[in-house]
Amino acid sequence: MTKALLLAIFGLGLVAQFVQPVGDALEGKAFLGGALLSLVGYVLYSEVQKLNAALRPAPKDVVRMLDLRTVFDEALRLPEVRIDAIGFTGETVVGQLSLALEDLPDGVRPDVKVRILVPDFTKPMEIPGMLDSEGKAVDDERNREELLGYVRRHEQRMKALTRRLDHDRKADLDSQFRVLHISPFLKFCLINGDQLFDGIYDEVVKKPAADRSDQLLDLMGYQASLTRWHTDAGSAAREKCAQRKELFETLWDVARPFTPPAS
Repeated sequence: MTKALLLAIFGLGLVAQFVQPVGDALEGKAFLGGALLSLVGYVLYSEVQKLNAALRPAPKDVVRMLDLRTVFDEALRLPEVRIDAIGFTGETVVGQLSLALEDLPDGVRPDVKVRILVPDFTKPMEIPGMLDSEGKAVDDERNREELLGYVRRHEQRMKALTRRLDHDRKADLDSQFRVLHISPFLKFCLINGDQLFDGIYDEVVKKPAADRSDQLLDLMGYQASLTRWHTDAGSAAREKCAQRKELFETLWDVARPFTPPAS
């Protein structure tokens, strides 16, 4: 609409300048200057629109989970960073965030708060699990114990990193793990509530156990793609981020602190 209006003013100005009756009717001898001004406004408007489009994040984008390292690097430039995540064992967030924190330059020292929600592997579940003699999914206690060990190691890694960062005065890190007996298919990571990386564990694979005859059912998704949403990209992205934030807060409130059995 604005571009059309500016073009119309430009055209009318030219006509008024060179067609006497039109110029007389519009009572102007300065229409050429007005026309040129309108043309300049049109060009500037067009360029500003292009610049806005270039700077505005896309409503959604697709990234790999391993690309979170770059995202965390950028986020840690801020004085305060909050990361909320739901995942299988917390591996992706812990691995990529740890690398970003360990490479922080001296003198930055951001305040970083991390909350990670994972399934409760102390309780029976069918996926991940194994197949029974009829080919149906059943619980696999040994597999759950292994996954529980992964979560324990990730939590311990974050605690050790917290102490090291504090000693080196590189960052103030507060990390928490909680567990809830939920399906592990959903995964997402929220950064400061305005940037969302959203996805699912999109593959269930059947594979033989390494040390027994059982057929295991496992979830795969470490290298899967995530959909990236940013609140600056428009109403759809803002709504998506708000929905995931509300979901996380609801689940976090009802979840229990991670207190695994002693290894």
